Amino acid sequence: MKVLLVGYGNEFRQDDRVGHVLAPRIAEWLGDQGVDTELWLGAQLLPELADDMTSVDLAVFVDASTVELPGGFSFDEILPDPSLEGLNIHSMGPGWLLSLMDDLGYRKPKTLLISVTGVSFDFSDDITEECAGFVDSAEAAFKDWWAQA
Repeated sequence: MKVLLVGYGNEFRQDDRVGHVLAPRIAEWLGDQGVDTELWLGAQLLPELADDMTSVDLAVFVDASTVELPGGFSFDEILPDPSLEGLNIHSMGPGWLLSLMDDLGYRKPKTLLISVTGVSFDFSDDITEECAGFVDSAEAAFKDWWAQA
């Protein structure tokens, strides 16, 4: 099995950097389990990720959420969705990428989104303590999910 971990968000905006913190931790853990893992980090999703996704069995997107989620995080399986959340490419999500893959006739992997509740999005290089706790909980939940998958 090959897994692509995609962490995204503004790493200079406190909790918006969640993807840059959690995705590498999960990628390292999967690598330690002998799983072929690729890591991609960026400020926003790019259409070019559709090409990267064609060669994996599982794509896991990790991002901060402005919504207060139960327990501080959620796991959702993502399905193709051609809608954008705004008027520019910065507002496309994983569902939009899957829809693009459909349009291009690409094979799609199973796709998950791990959303972690952000508490503050001020300028800072560090996530808040509360968000760091949510990251730890999300990481533990992913490991439990992986063991049962």
